[in-house]
Amino acid sequence: MALVRATLKNVSVDPPDPPDGIAVQFNPTEYSITRGANYAEIAVPGLRLPLLQFVRGEAQTLQVELLLDGSDERRSVADRLRMLRNFIAIDSDLHAPPVCEFAWGDTTFQGVFTTLTERFTLFDDAGSILRARVTVAMKRYVSADVQYRELNLQSPDRTKTRVVRAGDRLDLISAEEYGDASLWPVIARHNDLARPRVLTPGTVLEIPPL
Repeated sequence: MALVRATLKNVSVDPPDPPDGIAVQFNPTEYSITRGANYAEIAVPGLRLPLLQFVRGEAQTLQVELLLDGSDERRSVADRLRMLRNFIAIDSDLHAPPVCEFAWGDTTFQGVFTTLTERFTLFDDAGSILRARVTVAMKRYVSADVQYRELNLQSPDRTKTRVVRAGDRLDLISAEEYGDASLWPVIARHNDLARPRVLTPGTVLEIPPL
């Protein structure tokens, strides 16, 4: 299968540097994106299996093998290798590796490099690297501000009330009202609950918008 061109660029700066990104080649027989969710196991005496409580989503991961090839022009790929290594090196301004974007056709993936594995497969007489295969793994990055805005789109648009029933827990109430059990501290803080784990039946709780 013919090799196709993709780009990687640093999107932690505005405009991206370099603006056109780093051109790479790869053979798109396949690439993988992994998604997951994290659940806590809650042991309940007398039950055969623990209850599962959603805690948080897992970061999506992308793994793909890139090709750097300068053999047609007998030109070293060392400069492009150094540029790729910058994506996993600590940036002096950010104090962390930069956020980057992988783009190929309709596929875009914004995240941070977690691994970068280099394999050199062709050299010239002087020992310069003419061809290299670089396997990268990235985890998707979305800023906290964006994630909170996405939560707000799904939140109640006004404060509502709810009467506590026997057996109610804040995490279960949060799951019903917000669709996310981990947001129970929002309800606890809004209602000034000193002991949020102990709810008295008949208590009226206000469920605030997010």
